[in-house]
Amino acid sequence: MKTLKSIVLSLVLLVVFIGTKAAASTPSLALNKDAVINIYLNAIVHGKLNGIDDAIDDDAHFNMIRGQVVNTLNKNQILNYLKAIGNTEQNCTFTTDVIKERDNVIIIKVEMKYNELTRTDIVTEVGSGNEWKITKVDTSFK
Repeated sequence: MKTLKSIVLSLVLLVVFIGTKAAASTPSLALNKDAVINIYLNAIVHGKLNGIDDAIDDDAHFNMIRGQVVNTLNKNQILNYLKAIGNTEQNCTFTTDVIKERDNVIIIKVEMKYNELTRTDIVTEVGSGNEWKITKVDTSFK
C-alpha cells in the first residue's frame, strides 16, 4: 500500500509540474542506444538523473495512460517531474525486453513490478549517426 501511495503522489506531482516553465537545456552528448536506455532506467528506477537531459529528444512525448485518461507530457515537463522525485529509489523489480529493432529505431519494453502494481513503459529510441535519443514513452499501469 505504501508503494501505491508513493506512485499516486508521484503522479500528482507530475500533473502539478505540467504548467511549469522549461529549464535551459545544455548541449547534448552523442549517446549510443544502450547508454540511452541505461540512463532512462537510472532516472526512473533509481532516481539518478545524470545524463537524462541528453538522453531525451527535445520533441519527445510521454504518454501516461491511467484507465481512460491519457496525460501527454513534453520533455521539460517530464524533466521537472523527475527532478521533483530525484534520488527516489523505487521499491520494485524491473525487466527490459527489446520489442523491435531496426536500423535506426529500437522499441524497448520496461516493466517495473511492485507488490500490487505493474508499470509498463514502452520506450522508443531513434538514432541518427552515433547519436540516439528517446523520442516517445508510453506508460501504463495494471
